[in-house]
Amino acid sequence: MTGFALDNDAPRGKFRSLLKARDIFFHDGNSLRRFRMSVPLQLSAAAAALSALCWSIFATAQLATVQMESVQISGNSAQVEQQVRAMRAEVAAIRQQVQARYSFTAREVRRLGLDPKRVAYNGKGGPYETVQPLNAADPNFKALFTSWKSLDQLEQGTISIPSLKPVANASFTSGFGNRADPFQGRTAMHAGIDLAGPIGTPIYATADGVVARSEWAGGYGNLVEINHGKGIQTRYGHLSTSLVGAGQRVKRGDLIARMGSTGRSTGSHLHYEVRIDGKPVNPVPFMQSNDYLQSVQARAAIATGTALGGPSSASK
Repeated sequence: MTGFALDNDAPRGKFRSLLKARDIFFHDGNSLRRFRMSVPLQLSAAAAALSALCWSIFATAQLATVQMESVQISGNSAQVEQQVRAMRAEVAAIRQQVQARYSFTAREVRRLGLDPKRVAYNGKGGPYETVQPLNAADPNFKALFTSWKSLDQLEQGTISIPSLKPVANASFTSGFGNRADPFQGRTAMHAGIDLAGPIGTPIYATADGVVARSEWAGGYGNLVEINHGKGIQTRYGHLSTSLVGAGQRVKRGDLIARMGSTGRSTGSHLHYEVRIDGKPVNPVPFMQSNDYLQSVQARAAIATGTALGGPSSASK
């Protein structure tokens, strides 16, 4: 049986043959020169070449990564721009809706003879909270904020408009304007309307406000006068009983008095007035406010935490 042995020194010998002193001949044109490269010098050169190769590979990988990120950023930028354009279009559409709603509300307020600027709520106070200023470079958002603020102020201000009926079920017996005076028979100005009903019929505040007077007032008899702000007042005369006092804050629909026949009266009824800057105006258009204005007042009441009560203003 023939056997053989592995020569473990063969690879080692080949490696050693690579790393040995070598002579390099160089001809400079005049003479032949010889340079000897020692083993340490060869190792240093090999290490330098390997480092250069590794750095080249690393730099190539980094460049490829940067290019891929650049492509991704470019795609993201296009997507962001598309989202911004969509957002601006949506903001513009919302602003148009807000402006349309403001215009419609303002028209209904003018129909009552009131200036929307007068009605718009501009109350001040409350806790201080910092707000970042609007960026002037973003006019769409700034315009939307301004439009929405104007609408909100107008809708909140409508709470001061006396649109509720002061009596639930009453007979309309006398209108606003010139009429024959029931006592003297001559033509006289009637500064309000008369709504007849049994003595003790509930009388309700027709808008939010503060009671200015609750007292006997000559021909009015027992009178309640409420200031609603913006120069708007309501008066309730010939009452049998007043249930509120001067300085008391009342809400739209609060029970404030009961019907009677006190003062210059021929029978149980409510004499009801609406005054603007102290001048009497016809209360009927206020009592006939359409569903839109009533819904605006309802939204504003919910926003400000005002509960609506009293008779239904939908029943005419």
